[in-house]
Amino acid sequence: MEKKIVLLILICLSFSVDYGQMYQKKKIPLVDLDGSYKMKHFYVSPGLTYMLPFQLKESDDDIKARGRISMLLEFGRYHIFKGGGNIFNYMDYGLSYKRLAGSEIESGSKKLFKQNYLSLNYNINNIYQFSDTKFLQSSIGANLDFKFSEKEKEEKNIYKPTPENTDRLLFSFHLKVGYGIKIQNKLFLIPTIETPILNINEWENGRSSYGLFNSRYRPLLVKLRILWLKRPNPGDCPPVYLNPEDKARYERNYMQ
Repeated sequence: MEKKIVLLILICLSFSVDYGQMYQKKKIPLVDLDGSYKMKHFYVSPGLTYMLPFQLKESDDDIKARGRISMLLEFGRYHIFKGGGNIFNYMDYGLSYKRLAGSEIESGSKKLFKQNYLSLNYNINNIYQFSDTKFLQSSIGANLDFKFSEKEKEEKNIYKPTPENTDRLLFSFHLKVGYGIKIQNKLFLIPTIETPILNINEWENGRSSYGLFNSRYRPLLVKLRILWLKRPNPGDCPPVYLNPEDKARYERNYMQ
């Protein structure tokens, strides 16, 4: 199940690349690179998390894992690459709070986890423009997560995870896919879905899902990225316009 989900995401990313290359168009660029706007500014991403459970082949039939919906909030900064980039068009980095929650039922007893993390995130992003205002974004990135608290519910037959299968510090590589809409001239809305593809932890052994209790869970992060452009301040240096080489590369990337 875990491998099938990762394979499906990779197929979607591959399709998006092919589609972006085959879709012949001459559209208005999403971002003017002539100095009208700064090439770096801030973004915010509210969203939801869900721990997608799946049964292990060796697990007991009496064990039932359940995922729960929770919340996240991310703030960050983006940088558009010079000339609009080549393979990747811009990068971003940010700080987020997220809660990962789920449960497991074993022999009538319910084990519940609610883990709160502070995360450092970094992404490099491809943009494939469909029209003057719509585009597909595919991203690859990394996140470093610090678990600062784990909520325990004091109820009968409800326990928090045992310490040996939850690490306080997690490091993962992830994939993200989004569909973006340009609102007016300066505002972009980009709903995205993100999931890990590789965990760098001894107890995970490189797997892309999280082991908790006797089950495994795949984090799914659904975010709404709100990104806006900023015009140069009056005291800023004069804008540097594209040279012919950068202009040609930009048109290849965004206006094919």
